[in-house]
Amino acid sequence: MAAQRMNSVRSFVLIALTVLFTGACMSQQSDDNANAPLPRKSRADTLSWAKQYTSAMAHYAQVDIAQDPAPRTHFEDCIGKDDEVADDGRFTLTYATYARLPAQEHTAAVRKLRMELKKHGVDVSDYTEAPDRPAVTLFGKNKSEGYLIIADTVKPANTLRLSVSTGCFLPPGAEQQKF
Repeated sequence: MAAQRMNSVRSFVLIALTVLFTGACMSQQSDDNANAPLPRKSRADTLSWAKQYTSAMAHYAQVDIAQDPAPRTHFEDCIGKDDEVADDGRFTLTYATYARLPAQEHTAAVRKLRMELKKHGVDVSDYTEAPDRPAVTLFGKNKSEGYLIIADTVKPANTLRLSVSTGCFLPPGAEQQKF
């Protein structure tokens, strides 16, 4: 019975991870055209995706997401490359979760995560280990999907942050403002 349940859970996780890493976000607006159509997604759907994505990150790092500190959700208005802000409801989301584990284990966890992210098209643009503290920092971007990833050692002590930030989304049904 336990083995059967574990296989069901494992199958669910693999299916969820495949969906997350192969198309959870749509491609983002081109930098060349401020009026190119934005991808559409509701705040609720975006938050759900971010929670699933950070859970997948935790799975790959082989850590458990803690409730203390609590996950942080931060929606913001999109700001254009010329500092324009639209009135059409477009937004970005940064969502962060935390894992509590000894700082000496952070590097090993983030190494596992880095290996898996690279397999799924994430460009790890910066990776730093500071064994003397100990601490680790990973910055990545999925260029085709337009989201950013951070995994790093933060305060309070023995806390590993797993964070994802989306590109700009327009809520379904909203008319996109032109510039």
